[in-house]
Amino acid sequence: MEDDAHDARFVMRAFAQVDHAIEIVPVSDADEAVEQLGRNHFDCILMDIKLPGSDGIELLRRVRKSRATALIPIIVLTSSINPADVLHCYGAGANAYVAKPSSVTEYRRFAEAFIRFWVESTILPAGMSTRR
Repeated sequence: MEDDAHDARFVMRAFAQVDHAIEIVPVSDADEAVEQLGRNHFDCILMDIKLPGSDGIELLRRVRKSRATALIPIIVLTSSINPADVLHCYGAGANAYVAKPSSVTEYRRFAEAFIRFWVESTILPAGMSTRR
């Protein structure tokens, strides 16, 4: 979930360069995210907390309250390095909190690290999909 089209393109391009099998479904606000989560299965949620409408922290709480989405790993990728935002996100159910990269090279490094950890190394609960 990313409301900034520029940042969304960086993320999508970085993941496409690193692993063509990763499918990213971009959404621009919390309402659209909830709609997508209700219609489709996702292995992971990568989201910003600065979203129009309902903020990202409220969205985190909402995702965690739903039985269908409660166990999906959520990685917050945001420009905020405010300790209060970090605390609120973890308190609301984030699995990781990452400051947005500041260059194309750093976005690629993020995508590589993400895939190494969340796709290749992490063991998810039974019934959740993982690529191996």
